[in-house]
This record gives sequence, structure tokens and C-alpha cells, in this order.
Amino acid sequence: MSEVNSVRQLAKHAADSYGEKIFCRYYIGDDLQEKSFQEFYENCLAVARYIRSVSEKRMHIAFIGKTGYEYIACLTGMIFSGNVVVPFAPDITVEEAVKLFDDADIEMLFCEDDFLPRAKEISEKYTRLQQVVSLGDLKWFGDVFAKYNSSSEYAPLSEVEIDPDACALIVYTSGTTGDRKGVMLSNRNMAANTCYNEYNMDLEDVSFSVLPMHHVFCYCCDVLKTLYDGGTLCLNGDMKNLYKNFLRFEPTIMRIVPSLCKSILTRIKITQKNNPELSDREAAEKVVGKNFRRMIAGSAFLSGKLIDEFEQYGITARQGYGMSECSPRITTSDFSEKCKYSNGKILSVNEVRSEDGEIQVKGPSVMIGYYKRSEETKAAFTDDGFLHTGDLGFVEDGHIYLVGRKKNLIILSNGENVSPEEIENLFADESVVKEVVVYGENDVIVCEVFPDRELYSDKSEEELKAMVDEIVARINQDSPQIRRIAQVKLRDKPFVRTPSGKIKRTEFYFYKEKNK
Repeated sequence: MSEVNSVRQLAKHAADSYGEKIFCRYYIGDDLQEKSFQEFYENCLAVARYIRSVSEKRMHIAFIGKTGYEYIACLTGMIFSGNVVVPFAPDITVEEAVKLFDDADIEMLFCEDDFLPRAKEISEKYTRLQQVVSLGDLKWFGDVFAKYNSSSEYAPLSEVEIDPDACALIVYTSGTTGDRKGVMLSNRNMAANTCYNEYNMDLEDVSFSVLPMHHVFCYCCDVLKTLYDGGTLCLNGDMKNLYKNFLRFEPTIMRIVPSLCKSILTRIKITQKNNPELSDREAAEKVVGKNFRRMIAGSAFLSGKLIDEFEQYGITARQGYGMSECSPRITTSDFSEKCKYSNGKILSVNEVRSEDGEIQVKGPSVMIGYYKRSEETKAAFTDDGFLHTGDLGFVEDGHIYLVGRKKNLIILSNGENVSPEEIENLFADESVVKEVVVYGENDVIVCEVFPDRELYSDKSEEELKAMVDEIVARINQDSPQIRRIAQVKLRDKPFVRTPSGKIKRTEFYFYKEKNK
């Protein structure tokens, strides 16, 4: 195929190549819905025509909705239209929306009916919002898909010239630093990050999408990659239906976060315990279906022990690595043994190096920059054009191995630098430790633990503390002196997390200092 430089070219390639093959499956109640590659492409074009019938002026459009087929068709159609799309989580507050709408220069908002009261408040406080489009129920999409089809009078409106290097999507970073920045991604960024061949799905593969679609990880890795590879995408929708949908869709592969990996493994173990006559694989199939074989995790550390345990049940788990600024993949996994304990195989579209211990990336999937933040954009890149990821690690045989975050380094008075994540990862397989943060205080290393009080409801606080102390003693015994934990604290509440599940370290540090 010729070079693909835009999301529209990518979707057209998929429609031309796979036609009436099923691209997307999802349920409305108990009724299975299916959409072909060709129908998806036509639906996206219809949305693009609708938007351009409202205004042919290039706008910044906010999009707030729940993940579903209509959501991905609408989001993709917005990108087709040549406008700039800014997706937000459906639970965004009025106060945060006003702040971020102002930062992103939003002029138009698409939202579902249940967001309309908040949309009214936002428009009263943010006066530059010119139009609110209520998506209503599914009938709105059906009407748009029909009225603005390729045979309609509106058909020419979708013939818009797209600059592949202009901003098409602004994604606000999850805010682990407490300062959310708008990452500007172009059509070329997203296409380059999808049209790679380090790992391709088979045409028979069925991908199970469970993550929120306003994250670029889910949109690019689930939607766009499945389009490119010609697999079938199944949308989970409400998380309460997760295990029901595993058995309804019978997926072969999914992209996932480590916390969900642990939940799935626990469910399999409980099933096995309740049904001792089942083999390991049979117990797994009761939970994830007969065809499920592969999962790839992102956003946080996936322990080697967890990878080994899944293997016991006939499931190959691997890690990938990326960030919003890279659209988002820096690596993927080909599910080989070589990828087993690495953070993935580097995508050939980008150049990756480790400079002074920091992973740095250069290439067509790296962002344009941060919206309206020229100084921060400049600081994000080296003089020779590599993006500072802020992640510490090394490159070996085309794979990345991460050890921590540069900004989180604990610097002791003896000059030693210690990565807290490297220590935190040692707790990953300890069931009593639900969450942990390691930090430096008074020139020593401290770990603060939120224990799993639900799992260990029969234990007193003293017993929980003793269990954690025992784990720390074991970790210290196998660690060099500079990385030994000097103090252990138990906390009553979970750490505050970002929408993507990462602990907000800056917020934690702030409250720790404030309450000294």
C-alpha cells in the first residue's frame, strides 16, 4: 500500500481492503450489533459532512461521551472534517472543563444528554463556547448517518484538504505532575503510530476494547490499529459487563492496564478454587472464553511473576511502552520470548536512544508540541530533536527496559540517585500491598503502603503492619545498602490517581509537605 499520512487515508485503506468484513461488534442490551469496515468509513464521512455543514471554518471541538461505536465513529469523523478535536472524560467537572476549554480555545461542544446540565454551566462561565450539540440517544447518529450519506446533497462537504502535519487532536496529559498540558497530535503522528509491522493482528483476530476511548492509548491502539490490520474490534462498554462480554465476544487479544490484569487473574484463580476438577486452561476459559490467548499491558509496570502466572493458564501477557506525546506507542510486543520481560520492541518508525540513562525518541509519531506552551515544548526536546520522555532505562537488542522516572529520583546526601519505581516494582506480587509509593524523607528512603484491607479483613492493623514489615525486610535483604527502605508507613486511604490509573505523585508530595 502507498504511504498513509492521515486517519482518513487509513480508514479508506481499511474500507477498500476489507469492505464488508465485520470491523466492530457491540451490544445494545442483549442485541448484538455489527458494523463493517465500509460502513464505519461511511459513518465517519457522514459526521465530517454534518460538522462542515454547521461551519466550514476550522474549529476546536470538545467531545465528551461514553465509549461506544457511535463515539468512535463521531471522533474519527471529527478528525476527517479537518477540525481540531479535544476529547475529555465524561466525568469532567464544570470547573475543570472551564479551565481546559479556555486553554484549548474550544468553540463547539459535542456531548451526550446527561452532560447537558454541566454544558449549560460551562457556557455561562466560558463565553467563547459558540455551540453545544446534544448527541441525544442513538437516533441522533442514525439520522446523521442517513442524512449526510455519500449519495446526499452534502456529499461534497467531506472533500476537505487535510494538512497531515497540522494539529488534529489535542489530548490533555493525565496530570501526574499536577499540571495538565495539551499534547498536539497530527494526522501524520497517528497514522505513523498505527501503520507499523513489528506486530500485526491476523484477519481472524478479535480484539476486546475495555479502556476509555478519550485516551489516545485506546483510540490509536484499539481502533486505528484494528482498522489497519483488518481484525475485529469488540467494545465492552460498561465495566460491569466485562466478564459477561468476555464470554459473549470470545476475543483473542486485548490491550489492558496491569490493575485489570490482576483482577482477571484473581477471577481465574477463584474459578479454579471453586471447580478443582478443571485444568488450568479450562478455568481460564470459564472467565475469558475459549479463544483468549494474548494481552498487552501499558501505563504501568507488569511484573514478571504475573506474566509467568498467566502463561500457566495459556495466556501470553506482555508489556508495551509509550506516552501521549508519542501518539502513544514507543514500543509494542510481538509476543515472543525476547519481549517477555522487556518493556517492548521499539517501533521502527521512530529512533530511540538512551542518553544519560533517559529514554529519548525522535520520529513521525512524536507530537507537534504542547498547545500554547512554546517554552515547555522547547524544553521537551533536545537540541538535535529528540523528545525527553523523562523515563529512565536502557536499550538492548531493539527492546526498552525501564527502571523509573527521572523527575521522581530520590537524591540522597551522599550523592546517590535512587529510582522509587524500581523499588515499588518489588512489591508488585505482594497481595497485602494494594498500593505503594516510595520517596525520600530526611535523607532516608520511606515507603508508604495502602494495604488490601478487604482481602485481609481478618487481620488487625498491627498484623497488617507486621506483614508489610516482613516484606520490606525481605526486600532490604536482597537490595544494596543505598536502596534499602528505612521507614514503613501504612495509610488509611488510597492514593489519588489520574483517569488512566497512575498515582498523582505531585499531589501526594504536596499534601505530605502541607501536613508535616
